[in-house]
Amino acid sequence: MYTFLLLAIPCTLLFFLNSPLAADKGQANGRRSYWMAFCLGFFPALAYCIIDEFFIFSSFRFTDSLPSAYVHLLLKDSLIPTALLCGPYLLLSRREPEDRSFALLTVLAAFYMAYLPYCVITGEERNSQFLSFVKPLLICSHIAIFPLCCRGISACAKSGNKAALAAFGAGLLISPALPPLAEALWHLQRSTWTYVAITAFMLASLVLVTFFMCKMASKTLDKSI
Repeated sequence: MYTFLLLAIPCTLLFFLNSPLAADKGQANGRRSYWMAFCLGFFPALAYCIIDEFFIFSSFRFTDSLPSAYVHLLLKDSLIPTALLCGPYLLLSRREPEDRSFALLTVLAAFYMAYLPYCVITGEERNSQFLSFVKPLLICSHIAIFPLCCRGISACAKSGNKAALAAFGAGLLISPALPPLAEALWHLQRSTWTYVAITAFMLASLVLVTFFMCKMASKTLDKSI
């Protein structure tokens, strides 16, 4: 039941770490350099789970209010983790800007690798197919789209491509906003097609952003050669 839930994020992380987007992916030092980013995501996740369970969000109950459910999930599952992890890392990391933004993928993946199973297994509807299959897809899309858009913004700021810069900026806003909306609609038992459409949109956006970033990476490599 939980196989996909447990493996979706690690597989996503491994895919991108072995993709053309990962810096020095063929070198041992390059791969080891992501271990610090992994630790900066995984261990805060353990602390966040404890805080979530005993102090902040444990008393929330879903009602018929979509705005209330959405704001709760947006803060708890998206904005607070993303802001607390990505903000300090972007400011304090000594990596090059584009590589630094891509390393956020490792930070976010490590966080949700611990936090997502905790949310599902300790929840009241732990056996739901949405939480076991759809939510991991939404989270995997978020943890890839957000860092790739950060990297795209960094690259487009140098090249002056305003159209691509606006597109990546939109992706940066949409990435953490849509997964909580899909889950809120599911919790309130709204039309199935609404959260299915959001999930399909997130997956399509992930494919497009990944394809575009790989294309940009190949062009940069050709120029360096």
